[in-house]
Amino acid sequence: DGCNKDIYKYLERNLSHQMESIGNVMMETYRTFEKCLQKGVEMSKTSYERILKTSLYPPRRNGAGFCKQLKKVVQNGGIYKPNRGKEINLNMKLTSFMTDSIDEDFRKTFPNDGKCGPFNGVISKFSVDTEGLRQKHGDVELQLIFLKSEEEQIKTKLTQLIRNRKKNIYKSLMTKAEEIMQACYDKAAGFSGTGLLQNMRNTIERHVHESKDTMFERAKYVMLGQLLSLMMDILEKLENTMKESIELSLKTDGTSIPDVSTELTMVQNLHDELLKSS
Repeated sequence: DGCNKDIYKYLERNLSHQMESIGNVMMETYRTFEKCLQKGVEMSKTSYERILKTSLYPPRRNGAGFCKQLKKVVQNGGIYKPNRGKEINLNMKLTSFMTDSIDEDFRKTFPNDGKCGPFNGVISKFSVDTEGLRQKHGDVELQLIFLKSEEEQIKTKLTQLIRNRKKNIYKSLMTKAEEIMQACYDKAAGFSGTGLLQNMRNTIERHVHESKDTMFERAKYVMLGQLLSLMMDILEKLENTMKESIELSLKTDGTSIPDVSTELTMVQNLHDELLKSS
């Protein structure tokens, strides 16, 4: 019992210390994104006219052909995918300075290779030091094996959670721009007859000009909100799972802990495979 209590206190302190370290890394990441996005907002406000000019008045395009294309763009929420040739995505172009501003940090924060792992590897490195304790306290080895298994499982789940959410975080700038632009796309899609092309152009230009002071800011806050939400979910899931597992393994009768050594090996292998594939 005394040994269990000591290990319990040690693990609780260790968990608390690790959660603080992970939280610090995450807040540093958040501040970096905030700074980069703000630069992107400023760039977007001063460069949107240039984006509109290249998008709405493309060189070497005849009026009739481009008119049909732009009609399809506005009918489809700012996006047109021709059978041949490059996709036209006005929402992506409008937020291109913002995505450019965070691209490098996004790749660092959410790398595609499994070498480091998300958030500078703080999740993949996370451990409540069960291995170290097993060498010193053989009498609670079963409980510590169980904890190691729980640790590997939650890390694998979090890696999957991040992989699922990062796509939406990255797309959030463009998605918000599309939402803000939708009213003007609907209006432009309603035009027909003489002056159709110029009417569509004027409608889009006017809307972007009127929205420039809010559209990019709103897109910034949506991305930061989604990033913060992911961080909070990671911290909450990691801390709650490990607290419950520590409680279960060290505050109950040791015989009630299942022998999970086989499952642990399997989970570790799956975890390694998942990191390789990500």
